[in-house]
Amino acid sequence: MSDPNKQKPTIEYPCQWGFKVIGNDEETLRTAISECLEECIRGFDGEQAQDRPVQFGDSRTSGAGKYISVGLTVEVMTEDERNIIFCSLADRPEVKMVL
Repeated sequence: MSDPNKQKPTIEYPCQWGFKVIGNDEETLRTAISECLEECIRGFDGEQAQDRPVQFGDSRTSGAGKYISVGLTVEVMTEDERNIIFCSLADRPEVKMVL
């Protein structure tokens, strides 16, 4: 049972937010991430995604070599923006999972 005294953590925006994006092919995954960020960020305030600090982290391949994960850190302005980026990444057919 959850603790009723636990509160949602306070996050101050804007902030750097890390995502781990998992798919089957690194090049395809990185392209999908870039396209997704461009669509999401432009949709919020009309700025270009390249105007925001975005960092791709190291990629890692699963033990069986079937999946690859790519780290991503992006500046998010609000909780809504963070959640929309997460959902938009998760909805891409090239993306198997977002953490």
